[in-house]
Amino acid sequence: MEYLEEKVEMHDTLNPSIWAKDNHLRPEVKDKLEEIVNEFLIELEENEIPIHILDVHLVGSNASYNYTDKSDLDVHIIANLEDVTCDPYVLNLLYGYFKSYFNDKYDISIHDVDVELYIEDVNTSLISNGIYSLFDDEWVKFPEKIEVPDVDISKDIIPYKNMYDSAMNSKDGMEAIMLVNDLYLLRRNSLSTDGEYGIGNLIFKEFRNNGWLDKLKDLS
Repeated sequence: MEYLEEKVEMHDTLNPSIWAKDNHLRPEVKDKLEEIVNEFLIELEENEIPIHILDVHLVGSNASYNYTDKSDLDVHIIANLEDVTCDPYVLNLLYGYFKSYFNDKYDISIHDVDVELYIEDVNTSLISNGIYSLFDDEWVKFPEKIEVPDVDISKDIIPYKNMYDSAMNSKDGMEAIMLVNDLYLLRRNSLSTDGEYGIGNLIFKEFRNNGWLDKLKDLS
């Protein structure tokens, strides 16, 4: 089984396409992100999906020093799910499906960096080397230059690759969207417990980098 592995790159500065020399967001990037988030919230409201937003955080490789040309910009909309009168399980399903719908509907990128939206419950703990508040335009946690661990995912990815092959061979759209949602949940849980180099997040990146995630979305 061959993988298009994402080469680890450590830089002395943050991504200059995203960050100004003072390590704050470039003004045009900040404006574009606010536009994207506002459009997302408007569409949530139009579809009568409730949300109580508290902040928007930028996390992941592009909020750190280990970005590559394949790294996207992870935008986490921080929401208080306890303030919404709805079954939490149903609410998370709604958010998951709508997030996938929105990310697929719009080809969102800034300076050729793809933007990926997520909704994160304020009561969950996300481990990220860097966390930047879009609302405050300040770092919640300024990233450090860390040593990148050597993680082998060759065995852990096999069941997900098997599910991918099954969905593609059967051309089952429902099977495809279920796997897409499983992969996003896998990534979220992995980031919350093990950080950027958790196995689940690395599996997600392999699917993204090999183009398998896009093929699943196209099928679904």
